[in-house]
Amino acid sequence: MVYGRLRAVDWVERTAKLVPYRGRTVNLRFDAGHDRQMLELAMQYVAVTGEGEFDNRDQWSYIHVEEIQGTRSWNKPFDLEAFLNDPNPKIFDPDKVIRASEPFDVDEFIRVIREGRDVGREEDSP
Repeated sequence: MVYGRLRAVDWVERTAKLVPYRGRTVNLRFDAGHDRQMLELAMQYVAVTGEGEFDNRDQWSYIHVEEIQGTRSWNKPFDLEAFLNDPNPKIFDPDKVIRASEPFDVDEFIRVIREGRDVGREEDSP
């Protein structure tokens, strides 16, 4: 899931830009089934769920939108009452944190993740 402001929606090409609070702009691709949502959410802060590809700098090349929904805007003041009355609060529980049971090689872990990202690319290449 990626969060940001939805910008530059192109309904002909079915593309858009997602501008995160920090970091690089992410290119979005969407199907006709998302046309109405893109119209309603254009220029708003949204949460996007989908699949995509990373470039060689581990930045999103693009994300194909599977689900998009509006979120609380970053430019509206914090609403304490809404926060306290949230029916589904996100509560951090330190007892449920999954920890590594033994020391592991971080560089090896990152290498394996990057190799996994490249698997689909190699198969799609001519």
